[in-house]
Amino acid sequence: MSKRLDKSRIIAFYKKCSRKERLRLPCSLEHFTLTNTPLGLGDTIILTHLPRIASKFRRQASVYIPNSYFETVMRFNPYHTSYISPFWVAADKLKYYYDLGNGHFIQRLQRAFGFEPELAPHGCLVVPDISTQAGWVVLHFEPGPHVNWQRTYVHQRARQVYPENMLVLQEFITRHPNLRFAEVGFRFSGLEGVENWTGLDLEETIRRIARCEYFIGIMSGPLHIAAALGLKIITIINFPHPTMICLPTIKDIDVVESEWFYPQSVLLHQEGEGEFVQNFSSQNLERAFDGELYPYWSDAYLSLIYEKF
Repeated sequence: MSKRLDKSRIIAFYKKCSRKERLRLPCSLEHFTLTNTPLGLGDTIILTHLPRIASKFRRQASVYIPNSYFETVMRFNPYHTSYISPFWVAADKLKYYYDLGNGHFIQRLQRAFGFEPELAPHGCLVVPDISTQAGWVVLHFEPGPHVNWQRTYVHQRARQVYPENMLVLQEFITRHPNLRFAEVGFRFSGLEGVENWTGLDLEETIRRIARCEYFIGIMSGPLHIAAALGLKIITIINFPHPTMICLPTIKDIDVVESEWFYPQSVLLHQEGEGEFVQNFSSQNLERAFDGELYPYWSDAYLSLIYEKF
């Protein structure tokens, strides 16, 4: 892959793909409360962008999800209010049934509520008393409960970092004593040279992730926290097939998980590589950190969501 990817290659990829046909949204959602049917941490973080973008237009946005994460998460969202509309709509159902346009899941939801999508999709968490520390790297490898469905219907080892790739990570950590590594989650992986931040409550976990510059790990709640805090993200994946992935998503081609991948982050695939996604290896992990893999820690490609076919 070249140092800089020509945008025409991304456009060409989508031109040859068929768009998934979905229903037109029947009404404005301006006065609805946005919730989610899945109750995971990532499903909570995915709601946090709406109060922020609404405030830009002097509007009030209502979000709520009935789980144990919501109250803690919203302590870090300065735009959230206690307002709850009597009319509710679930984010996952919107995405599944209706044509919400191009882009990341967050961008589609912003459009559904009548907003021009932000080019860099991410949730909204603000930790005002903590500053980013250059060279700090947070790790996370434990999937949420939704992985049980994925391992039944999508991939037998969905969202698992394979043992041989944990060895690659260990070698990377050992080679970089100049970086500071820490791991969040419930159980510590045992990687050497890594601080054990597992077992902390959610509030403290958010505060510690806010100190970090990079995130390495699987698609998970902590990854969505990292995105909401503006970290540089390297996502380790094993599905969908690498030849089916092209970010940003400029046409809804109904590829599982693609609406969750942040187009400003780097994807490394454990089961091969495609035109736009490299395989997970020691060399590519180094290249990703150095800004040598697409999208090169750049926002230059994000405006492609406005391409029309």
